[in-house]
Amino acid sequence: MDENNNQQFNTQQQFNQQPYYSQPQPPQEEKTNVGLAILSFIIPIAGLILYLTKKDSQPKTAKACGKCALACVIINIIITIIYSVAVGSAVKEVVDDSSSITENYEIPSAPNEVDADSSNTDDSNSDGKIGNYACVVKGTELRTNWEGKDTVLITYDFTNNSSNPASFDIALDAKAYQDGIGLETTFLSDDDTDILDVEIKPGVTKEVKKAYILRDTTTDVEIEISELFSFSDDKIVTTVKLG
Repeated sequence: MDENNNQQFNTQQQFNQQPYYSQPQPPQEEKTNVGLAILSFIIPIAGLILYLTKKDSQPKTAKACGKCALACVIINIIITIIYSVAVGSAVKEVVDDSSSITENYEIPSAPNEVDADSSNTDDSNSDGKIGNYACVVKGTELRTNWEGKDTVLITYDFTNNSSNPASFDIALDAKAYQDGIGLETTFLSDDDTDILDVEIKPGVTKEVKKAYILRDTTTDVEIEISELFSFSDDKIVTTVKLG
């Protein structure tokens, strides 16, 4: 009996004398690596790589890098959307402004007014000098064109003061407006219009006629004459009263 007790005691003593080996524990990360987090925000792809490679060894740093990379991507998407909307609005505004130039173009008021069906012009515009030429509105007449549309027939006195032969349509640009909107040129049913590309010699004055389709028969028509090829902004503006 004593022998068995001694043997059991010796076995227990040998067991107690064996060295104790604890299970290895992963190293504990004390704090997040701020530098890597900043790098992840600046370069999101780097943040993704850091998250995948350090999520086991440095979970705090990996989590911070992943969040910074995701935040950078979201911010870039928001900025892109805002920029696209702003650029789209700016382009639309420019297009709208450019398309309304002719529709809302205001012709300066002129001192000369000519009544329809009249062959007289105001003496204040009798010279009508524009560059190397002179042009005055001699008369106006309400007509219908070859399609039966209401038309105003404008008669001009065109003078070539240059040193070379010139024609009305090559030398000058004569436009007509109602409410600031341009009127289309046309031909009358009886062809009562001059061929405007006929050249005249220097010092010669020729009567020419040009027809415009009216938008209505009551609104005043403003005639604007300028040189066709010139860097000057000079214009001759004449108001024709239809009412």
